[in-house]
Amino acid sequence: MGETANIPNAASYSADSQSDEEQQLSLGYLTLPLLKSALATCGADMVNQQSADARFLVNTLRTVFLDGDALNRSFLLEGNSGSSKSHSSGVDLDAVREAYALITTLPRETFLVPLSNAIEILLARLQLNIAKLQTAPPQNWRQMLILLENPLLKDENYHESLLKKLCLVIGAMRSRARSILVTWFSEYDAAGLKNIVDVFQKYLEQHFQRSPQTDEALVASVKVLGMLYQANEAAKPSPPLEISAFYNDVLHKKLNFKEEYRTWKRTLENGSANVTDFSYFNYPFLFDPVAKTRIMHIDAMAQMSLEFEDAFVHQALVVHAQKFLQDSPSIAQLEENLKGRSNPFLVLEVRRNRLVQDVLEQVRNKKQDLKKPLKVRFIGGGEEGMDQGGVQKEFFQVIVNMLLDPAYGMFTYDEETRFCWLNGASLESEQEFELVGTIVGLALYNGVILDANFPKLLYKRLLDEAPTLEDVKDTWPQLGKGLQQLLDWSDGDVGDVFLRTFEISYDVYGQVKNFPLVAGGEDLIVTNQDRKQYVDLYVHHFVVESTRRQFTAFRNGFYKICGGRALKMCRPSELELLICGTATNALNFEELEEGAQYDDGYHPDHVVIDWFWEIVQDEMDLDQKKKLLNFVTASDRVPLKGLKGLTFVIQRNGPDTDRLPTSLTCFGRLLLPEYESKAKLKDRLVTAIENAKGFGLV
Repeated sequence: MGETANIPNAASYSADSQSDEEQQLSLGYLTLPLLKSALATCGADMVNQQSADARFLVNTLRTVFLDGDALNRSFLLEGNSGSSKSHSSGVDLDAVREAYALITTLPRETFLVPLSNAIEILLARLQLNIAKLQTAPPQNWRQMLILLENPLLKDENYHESLLKKLCLVIGAMRSRARSILVTWFSEYDAAGLKNIVDVFQKYLEQHFQRSPQTDEALVASVKVLGMLYQANEAAKPSPPLEISAFYNDVLHKKLNFKEEYRTWKRTLENGSANVTDFSYFNYPFLFDPVAKTRIMHIDAMAQMSLEFEDAFVHQALVVHAQKFLQDSPSIAQLEENLKGRSNPFLVLEVRRNRLVQDVLEQVRNKKQDLKKPLKVRFIGGGEEGMDQGGVQKEFFQVIVNMLLDPAYGMFTYDEETRFCWLNGASLESEQEFELVGTIVGLALYNGVILDANFPKLLYKRLLDEAPTLEDVKDTWPQLGKGLQQLLDWSDGDVGDVFLRTFEISYDVYGQVKNFPLVAGGEDLIVTNQDRKQYVDLYVHHFVVESTRRQFTAFRNGFYKICGGRALKMCRPSELELLICGTATNALNFEELEEGAQYDDGYHPDHVVIDWFWEIVQDEMDLDQKKKLLNFVTASDRVPLKGLKGLTFVIQRNGPDTDRLPTSLTCFGRLLLPEYESKAKLKDRLVTAIENAKGFGLV
């Protein structure tokens, strides 16, 4: 075996007793240069298992991947390693990936089978000695990073022998080890992290089955995905992966959401300390906004069901009270007290000319009914509306537009970003801000998409996340730019250039008012040394302190309806989608046409229908398309599932006429006469959608 003397740096050898007939030499650790040299030495003898060089390489792979200590010493970064990036684990990940790329090109029976067998034995040993591994120093966990890069893990044939065991080992790691592994994962680039995420997502997809028995390996794989998600969120300067990388569509399709909801509620009541209490809902990153909508609606329906049942109990009390207390002078008062509790719905009876006042008064008087299904009834002015959903939509649209109108004084409007934000100088009562929060909560609770343009910052605050400078940049770009410029200034001291003190100024109805950010802040000049503190204090005061009264009331109103653990499953961007749907900067009306239905003589090939879609698709601008959606469905917002998820029915409404098209927004129906020409159809349709306003049945 004289050839092995040519391998550079082969200073460490170990004896392997796999054969009783000979001592087989091998390396006691592995590096990329050693592997390349060994491969070059093998040359054409690679397929010859009896070749001394091939045996040496096989034994090296077996020895290194069979022994955790040997693996921990392998592929370590050096000062002149040439790796593109350093890593706090000390592992040269680029070298590991290149090494695996070389190994997986070798003959399977000669090299890959011994390699996989060695890893299987190593993982079995780690499982048996998991307590020792958990208390070991961090350098003993480097082997995890090396094993995770193995491309064999992507092959379903190795799921049972390798990936399942690796799931169980990493999933069993305790908080200290998990924390360090998360830190290491957070230093991965996007491609490296995505590669590992995909390995565990695939395992979950291929092995998930509905079963009353909990699969420990599946639980472990979800826990590993949880670590990878935490690492992604902790990565600097920003997460390398989009949240969508962690959504699992197969899980969404296979999982019984109602059963899982019940399991999830049990884990919240009993804790989730062991596998038997496991619920996928405790790992919300697995679920996309559409799936979270299902969870929120199940949660809402569960709460509504309780209120509904409670109402019938109270109805029974009324009947019994009438039976046993018929002659009692207290029966009238008793009936009055129980009347509201016996209605299974939250019924809001409102007048158009006193909409805000009516809603405010009824919400205040019907606090016990707020979690019942909502029905809206319009009274006065000759308006009637049968609430099958469309009246709700129009009700929310009108009252939200009124409350968010800057002229009303409760919200400000930024012309640049078109965002609405709480008016910290508003003189309106806290009850009215609480009403806005209640309205937003009622819409979410009842599954109605709102036409409101709040910044993501508002949703962060609803989820109790602290504001940052980045939030200010998104919401108030000019202000954010100025604060960032202060932080980045390098031409001298900012105190000499910007002349800022530790105070903040607001324009309150034409008067400038100053507020110190620290005691004596009006006399304290901001310098290079304390500018970061100044910006942090400024952001906190501008976002939190200046609107504390208004936001606290708004949040209280929202949480009256939607408070709970289901809400906490959402990220701010996902909560925004649940409340406001998808922004309609582009509308895919092909989806709408694909899902459209027809009635009373119309069908997809009818000439009027052909004209209709030609007009809508080719001749209407974005604003007109929004108005058409609003005209038919009472909202121009796109649901999470897209326009194909809308109920959109085109119904023939008589022969040719000069009448305008009308709609039943309650049912998503467009009542369209059979106009004699395409030009007339366009004229009548555009006139109708341009002049439609109000709510109720059209």
